[in-house]
Amino acid sequence: MTKKLYFIFLTVMMSSDIITAQMEGDQWVVGYWNENSVDHIVMFFDFRNGKLEVTQQPDFKFYLRGCASNVCSVNGEPLIWTNGMQIMDSTGNLIADTIAYDGDGLYWQGFTAPGRIPFGFSMLDNALVLPIPNVKDEYSIIYHYNEEHPRFIYATSQYLEARVKVNPSGEFELIYKDFPIGPRTEWYNGTISSVRHANGRDWWLVYFVGYSPDYYVQLLDSTGVHFDHIGKLDMPIQEGLGQSTFSSQGNYFARMDAISQDSGEFITLFEFDRCKGDLVRLNTFHAPSGLFTGVAFSSSEQYFYANNNFELWQWDLQSENIEASKILVDTFDGFVEPGWFITNFGPMNLAPDGRIYMNPSAGSSKYLHVIERPDLRAPDCKFVQHAININIWNARTAPNIPNYRLGPLDGSPCDTLGLDNVPVARWRFEEDEPGWRYDVRFTDLSFYEPETWHWDFGDGGTSDEIHPIHTFENGLYHVCLTVSNPYGQDSVCQWVEILPVSTEEDNAALSDDLSIAPNPFTDRIAIKSKRGDIRSTTMTIHDMHGREMMSHDAAPVPVTLHVPSWPSGMYLVTISEEDGKVYQFKVMKQ
Repeated sequence: MTKKLYFIFLTVMMSSDIITAQMEGDQWVVGYWNENSVDHIVMFFDFRNGKLEVTQQPDFKFYLRGCASNVCSVNGEPLIWTNGMQIMDSTGNLIADTIAYDGDGLYWQGFTAPGRIPFGFSMLDNALVLPIPNVKDEYSIIYHYNEEHPRFIYATSQYLEARVKVNPSGEFELIYKDFPIGPRTEWYNGTISSVRHANGRDWWLVYFVGYSPDYYVQLLDSTGVHFDHIGKLDMPIQEGLGQSTFSSQGNYFARMDAISQDSGEFITLFEFDRCKGDLVRLNTFHAPSGLFTGVAFSSSEQYFYANNNFELWQWDLQSENIEASKILVDTFDGFVEPGWFITNFGPMNLAPDGRIYMNPSAGSSKYLHVIERPDLRAPDCKFVQHAININIWNARTAPNIPNYRLGPLDGSPCDTLGLDNVPVARWRFEEDEPGWRYDVRFTDLSFYEPETWHWDFGDGGTSDEIHPIHTFENGLYHVCLTVSNPYGQDSVCQWVEILPVSTEEDNAALSDDLSIAPNPFTDRIAIKSKRGDIRSTTMTIHDMHGREMMSHDAAPVPVTLHVPSWPSGMYLVTISEEDGKVYQFKVMKQ
């Protein structure tokens, strides 16, 4: 008889020392603090273990309301972050309490509460924090400066830079702030984006002139930020609200400009030359307009996503006709956050775990939408609306963080520093169909240009696919991935334990009815029923020491349990139906 299986995992890294580096983008700083509310707290979105973990930081008195960028140490600990108005360090102290300050102008004051508490600018992607190449412990913070505009009240006329040094004592030193970079013009469109130069060390900075075909390109190298050139496109770029982002390998760039309900929104797709810093426009897609809408690329760069608050689309960039490849992934389901706003679609970020996370466009929300498998053609990309309740208000914060795991363009004319893409192996795994299947899906997260993949599943089975699916029997397996290219190879292993969830006698009935997911879980766990009806059961939950954590004689099924106070560890869930059937689940809280 086939058993339905669940798994827990222990991770053992067997890799080169480089696995501890290149984690400067592995945690995102989001949320905002309010001394009068336990639901308004700065959070760290931590992806270091291959999945999203949310850590609350109640001691950081900081606001992030759209404009956000941060940088982590090489081990993934957040160091410096900005909201475009202030710069904070990892100890919770302000490095600079006023940047981009316009004196008594209404722009800066418009984002400031009584008592002069800066809320943070609301625009997306208009600040960056980057390490200075080849300069230890020094960072460049780049941000926009706005002045009065005859049509839009205020618009970006200049980009400014601050420089921060981390001293050997661990103290953060502000070297300077508000230093102009690049020429003042009328007017920039307010976003700034960055991608690694093809030499594998320096950074390109790209920003656009509003309602113009011109864009400015600067280079951040070991001596600082330098003007490189002015590029010219084949048509002017509209200026509106939305994101701008590079793809993971830097071959593509996209802009979202939501103009108005009458004019709609313009989604512009470009190719980018990492050697020369040049853009070439590929397509401009027009759609009904949203507000604070978003764009994102899948990890492989094959698929491109964009939304307008109520529709999410996907394009295939490997198609001969990109425009004709457009697919409607999903439409907003109308979910309203209890006592608050609708949680429609907004800005998106490709995360280090390979998923795309989407914020609702509302001023704040406790929910995230997720594209679980963005490298698959829709609908297999598995978009899940309001999938994650982070329990804390996040003010539409989608941090502007470049891909730190991008090396040189090996063999190109710009590959001049002798750096090589020695691959680094990383991966995550999950049930292919949560709650019902024992087929395990493995997702490769390796970087630095791997060209071959070899999976050893620890049960005699192997695969050379990038993202294989493997079927296990119950047991403990040491699963290893080895990636390689002409410059080297790397391996990483994890323990994968497959657990039966009930006795042999109960499995036939169980496979037709109940499931429990996710497993492992954090603070919420859902008991689901294929039958679809709601009925009363007797439910008890014990920890692995035999202590009773919950007992209920009339527990409804299906049900979602909220247990944030339970400690991490294994739990045994026993559910008894009125007809005498008894089901047992082993679940892990992480």
